[in-house]
Amino acid sequence: MTAIKDLLFQRKRSWPLTRRRWGKGRWSSPYAENVTRHRRRARGLARALMGGLAIGLISSVTLIAAVYDAETGRPTPAPAGLSYVRTGTYLTRYQSWGTSTTATPVVLIHGAFESVDYWAPVAKILSRSTHVEAYDLEGYGYTQRVGPYTARALVNQLFNFLQARHLRHPVLVGHSLGAGVIAQFVLEHPRVASGIVFLDGDGLSESFPGRGVLNWIPSLYVTALYRFAVRDDSLVSLIFRSACGPHYPAPSPAVLAMVQRPFEVSGAQSALLALASQPIVGVSVAQLRRVGEMGIPARVIFGGRDDVFSASSPRLIAQRLHAPPPEIIAGAGHLSLWSNPAQVARALAAFLSHTSAISR
Repeated sequence: MTAIKDLLFQRKRSWPLTRRRWGKGRWSSPYAENVTRHRRRARGLARALMGGLAIGLISSVTLIAAVYDAETGRPTPAPAGLSYVRTGTYLTRYQSWGTSTTATPVVLIHGAFESVDYWAPVAKILSRSTHVEAYDLEGYGYTQRVGPYTARALVNQLFNFLQARHLRHPVLVGHSLGAGVIAQFVLEHPRVASGIVFLDGDGLSESFPGRGVLNWIPSLYVTALYRFAVRDDSLVSLIFRSACGPHYPAPSPAVLAMVQRPFEVSGAQSALLALASQPIVGVSVAQLRRVGEMGIPARVIFGGRDDVFSASSPRLIAQRLHAPPPEIIAGAGHLSLWSNPAQVARALAAFLSHTSAISR
């Protein structure tokens, strides 16, 4: 028993001798220090592993993007047989319908991400009694990509187009962004248009959502994302159907090609990114009211299921333009010119009859 007590006493006395100071007010045994050392080593290995995985992932994504860019780098040529007219220093693609002897021609101006082809269903109906022309805005469709892609350039393009095509006192019809082009144009050239129509557009200037994000993404990734987005049939079909309205059927392969091909021609990507980096062409609310005070006959037409604008927007726009109550096309989305061309053409024909009666 005495031996056991002596052994315990010796252990108790010797234990403090094996402890070592570890920081202020803290003590650690050799075992605890080993555990801490192993934990630190494990955390270091985990961080190194995560860093290696991240580098590997980034390298793999970069390699995939580089290969994809190389495989899709050849631009798609514009379709054969298109018509062009010189507007300043570049060629603008356009199309005309109907007889050229009409007293009041109609000029159709498309919106963002669109082209002349979107107007074809409406133009074919209107052309039975009216001369109709449409052109591709600079940066869109098959107009030459030369820049600069600014609001000023778009207004100048419209003026030069009217001059080159000898279109005097036309009725200007703008869809979405096209309404902004018209609003800015009328402020600078108040005696040119005999009437204006805003279709699914408010004419106001605003910024593209998240336009600064692209500045933080390496160009290699931006190119890959752009080409994937414009070439993916499922994604393009989903966006197009959503813009047309809830009941619009899936677009045919021919329609998908019409939508996608302008984004695959030479210079399309750089032009689109340049346009997205600055505010959408248009005017302020005060300037839009000035347009209304000019006495130019105006009309506002909107799809009843347009999810780009609020339900009250058409009425506010009509008030600012001193126009009659807006024409609402039931069931149509933001692309009413494509999903409901007969109704849009009917509303435009009624407005043309009204403006003709005023001019007499």
